[in-house]
Amino acid sequence: MTHHDKTHIWARTKRFLADPDLEPHHLAWSFALGFAIAWNPLLGTHTGLVVLFCALVKKLHRPLAFLGAFTNNPWTMVPMATGSALFGNVLLGRGLHLDLTGVDWKSFGWQSFTTREGFEAAAAMLKPIFLPYLLGGFVLSALAIPVGYFLMLRLAHRLRRPKPAPTSLSGD
Repeated sequence: MTHHDKTHIWARTKRFLADPDLEPHHLAWSFALGFAIAWNPLLGTHTGLVVLFCALVKKLHRPLAFLGAFTNNPWTMVPMATGSALFGNVLLGRGLHLDLTGVDWKSFGWQSFTTREGFEAAAAMLKPIFLPYLLGGFVLSALAIPVGYFLMLRLAHRLRRPKPAPTSLSGD
C-alpha cells in the first residue's frame, strides 16, 4: 500500500464522517452500540445483534455499528475475553488470578459444541472462569457505550471543524 493509498482511505473516511446529512450524535450512538455489542460475552451473537438493532433503530448508521461490533474479531477476541474474565474476577473480589489449571485447551474441538458429552465436559472445565467472564463481559459491554459514544462524538466533531483559510504570504 502506498502513502497515497493511505491518505486516500483517510480522506474518504473523513468525508464519510463529515457528511452534513449525518448528525454527530447519530454517528456516536451508532458506533457506541456496536462497540457495546463487541464486548457482549455471548460469542456468536454479535453480527445478529447488529443486524437486529439496525432493523429496529431508524437513525442508526449501519457501517459504524458494524465497525464498532467488529472491534471484536479473530485478532482481538482472546484479549477481550481475557480482559472480561479478569475484570469479572476483580468484581467478584477474587483479584487478578484466574485458575486455569483445570482447563485442557487441547481437548476443545468441534465435539465440544456438537455433542452433549463434549459440551458437558467443556462446561465443567470452564466453570471456574465462566461466571467472571460473563460478569466482566456484560459490565464492560455497558461501559463501552459511553466510551464509544464520546470517542466517536469527539472524532465526528473534530472532522467537521472548518479548516482555517490559507493565508497569503505575499502582500496582495
